[in-house]
Amino acid sequence: MKFNIIPGDIPLPLPTGGLEFMEPVFHALLVVSWVIHILFINVLLGASFASVYFNKRGVNEKNPVFDKVAYLLTTPVTISENMGALWGVAPLLLVSILITPLFYSASIMNSPHWLHIIYGNIVAFLLSYLYKYTWHTLHARKSLHILIGTIAVAMFFTLPLAFMSTVQLAMTPSTWTYHTHFWDILLRSDTFFRLVHFYLASFAVTGVFMLVYGMYKRRSDDPEIVEAGKVLTRTGKSWFLVPTVINLFIGPLVLFSFPDYGIEAFFNHGFHWLIVLTVLVVVYAGYQLLKDFFNDDLPASKVWSVVAVMFIAVVSMATLRHGMRMGLISPVLAASKAKTEAFQKESLLAFEAAQKAQSEAPVVTQPAGMALAEKHGCLACHNAEVKVVGPAYKDVAQKHYSATQIVQLVHQPKPENWPGYMPMPPMPQVPPADIAQIADWINSLK
Repeated sequence: MKFNIIPGDIPLPLPTGGLEFMEPVFHALLVVSWVIHILFINVLLGASFASVYFNKRGVNEKNPVFDKVAYLLTTPVTISENMGALWGVAPLLLVSILITPLFYSASIMNSPHWLHIIYGNIVAFLLSYLYKYTWHTLHARKSLHILIGTIAVAMFFTLPLAFMSTVQLAMTPSTWTYHTHFWDILLRSDTFFRLVHFYLASFAVTGVFMLVYGMYKRRSDDPEIVEAGKVLTRTGKSWFLVPTVINLFIGPLVLFSFPDYGIEAFFNHGFHWLIVLTVLVVVYAGYQLLKDFFNDDLPASKVWSVVAVMFIAVVSMATLRHGMRMGLISPVLAASKAKTEAFQKESLLAFEAAQKAQSEAPVVTQPAGMALAEKHGCLACHNAEVKVVGPAYKDVAQKHYSATQIVQLVHQPKPENWPGYMPMPPMPQVPPADIAQIADWINSLK
């Protein structure tokens, strides 16, 4: 492996408070919080797209059931965008702790596009709320309403571009150069295949969500909502099966687009067995749905069995992805740590050498009056040799003031004695005894 750039870690011996044992816990929290965040984002993307799709289809076919389906889907959209953003904070903080130099460096290289996560989210959120809460108001202006929803969906689908490119860059430090930028990362094969895999997974996860959502809506007393529940169930099966089958082919492309050393570490640690587990449970879930593919009244037991096995698949995928992530970044983190330790060692040696030189330097005794002048802030406006704000003390010495006179002038200055200078403020807080010693030092400068 070759790293063109090895980032420096935080060059400070930060105290851990004896909590080093928490690192595995942080890794586990990262996997869990990341999964929850991504699942909400998956539903956000899929449900927002489905809502606009059924809204448009309802208009074209003049079918109120499709309009009802579209409206029902706005609820999981607004919930998912809020929960997705909330749960997104945890993995970002954990990544900042565990792989600080990599994530920070990747964010810098990918800026300002990384900032699209902020303003893109704001615009998309506001448009999605407008889309949901003007549903009845804009019922007679469906074209405008659908346009608002379409723009919101388009904005939501652009957000993963900035996020995925930054994460992918942080995971592959062997690809860094001093000229790496957003488009370099986005157009790479590994980033492209991961984005395709992610978008397909969004539709597949939304398909599973539709199965559950449709199951509950079929229990309604409203016939129209019951029909909407059947549409959700029917759509959920297709949305799960088709993207999942495609992802079975995209997955290997994602895996083998990573650098060789990361793939080697991945297989050496046995994470490939999780791929086998994931494929098996996904195939089982697909088989269960295919058996009832034309049954819009899918039994609750079948729905929950699919949810259960897909939960296993999601946990398995999250674990193996973290395994690949650590296989890719562990070598450069070790190099970064070594670089930091070398920097700290050199800094400590330089500090100790400076201390030794200072201790061996001849001691210069500062006159007592000069020390008191520094203590009371006199040297902020005066210098022994040259004019600063006030006159130089050697010029004051030429006035032949007595110590008593200088005490009086410090407590009650006379600006007329020094025309052309900024008037000195009274300093009654300075003890007369201290001023007398300062005066003796000033008069010694004649």
